[in-house]
Parts: sequence; C-alpha cells; structure tokens
Amino acid sequence: MSWTPRSLRNPGIMTPLSTPRDTPRMTPFELKFMELERLKKEISRHLGKLNSVRNRYMDWFDKRRQSFVDAVKLLQITFPLLVPKEHNTMKQFRELYKTAKSLPKRGLPVEKCADRIAEFLQFVDELVELKVTHDLLYDKLCAYCDSVSRIREQDKKDNVDELQKTLTKAMSEDFDYDSVHNERDNLYTYKVAQHDHKFHGLLSYVPYVLKVATNMCYWSCQIYLEKE
Repeated sequence: MSWTPRSLRNPGIMTPLSTPRDTPRMTPFELKFMELERLKKEISRHLGKLNSVRNRYMDWFDKRRQSFVDAVKLLQITFPLLVPKEHNTMKQFRELYKTAKSLPKRGLPVEKCADRIAEFLQFVDELVELKVTHDLLYDKLCAYCDSVSRIREQDKKDNVDELQKTLTKAMSEDFDYDSVHNERDNLYTYKVAQHDHKFHGLLSYVPYVLKVATNMCYWSCQIYLEKE
C-alpha cells in the first residue's frame, strides 16, 4: 500500500492555516489604541492638505501679492463712493469683490481687478471647505477622549480645545484680520511695502488661519491613551 500525504488525501478540502482559537484577541486597551492611531492618520492627511495650501499661498504671495494690492487700490481710487478705503473683515472684503465683479465691461483696466481679487479669495474659500473636515475630526477626537477613562497629559487636549476656539473665531466673516500681527511663524508677510502696510492684516489672514489649524493638528497627534 502506497503512502499518500495527508494534504492530498482530500484535495477539495483546504486545511486552515489557523483557527479562531489560534488568533490572539486584542484587549480593550489595544482596540482603543488602534482607534486613536487611525484617527491620527486621518488628522495627518488633513495636515497634508493644510500644508499644501500654505505652500501655494506662499508662492502666490511672492509672485502675485503686488498685483493683488494694486487691484484693490485701483478699485478704491476709481470708485471711492462704492469701494470703502478701509476694510478689516472678510465680510467687508467680499463686498468689495462683489463690486469689482459687477462692473460693466467697457475695456477699462479696473475691470481686471475682480480676477486679481478672486485669486486671493480662492485660498480663503479653500480654508472654509477644509474647516468642515477640521471640525469633523475635532468632534471625532472629542468623542474618543470621552470614551476612554484617561488620556496621557490632559493639558494637550486642553490646548487642542483652545486652538479650536481660536480657529472658529478666526474663520468668522466678522473676524478683524487687522488684529493679526507679530506673527513670528509667518515673517514673510512683512514683505509688504511700507506704503501698503494697511494691507498687511488682510495678507496675513490666510497664514494666520493655517498656523492655528496646523498647530491644532500637531497637538492632536500628541495625545496618547494612558494605560490603567
């Protein structure tokens, strides 16, 4: 009688490599740990999008800021009764853009101002869209922290909470962007010419919001679960 390997006696039946009993089960702590790691990966992807906006804005600032400033000034000079000389909120600035966009087409240089202004507002609108994702991630983080008994260094979560409040305030259409100053992390914004210094707050707005948002992502990723 010839010998046949056991694995070939029933070729239609595959011998499982392991059984449920062989697979180690994760402890509740390990499950919550993995949940936090997945959330941090989501936050890191979001941070990558914020950094992309920052890099593109810096490039725009270096190459296009002066044409943007000149466009706003041309509007103010050409239509002093329609375009206010002073503006310090995004709500006011959007009204300025609406005026520029509504100008009749007569072949005048001032008609190109709307396109220059739109370049800047594209960055602001992108931040508004990213804020939706940002808020969802913050809510997830809060829900996670509420679901565990203890996290390591609670002050880091407190820091995230304060940054969220700051970000929400900054993203308000009534936020006074002229209050943004002494931004050591965004010194490049001080390249604005001295005679155009009144535009510094406006041009510093996007970098300021990005700094708050990226700092919040950083501190969110520094939160760890404390093992009991």
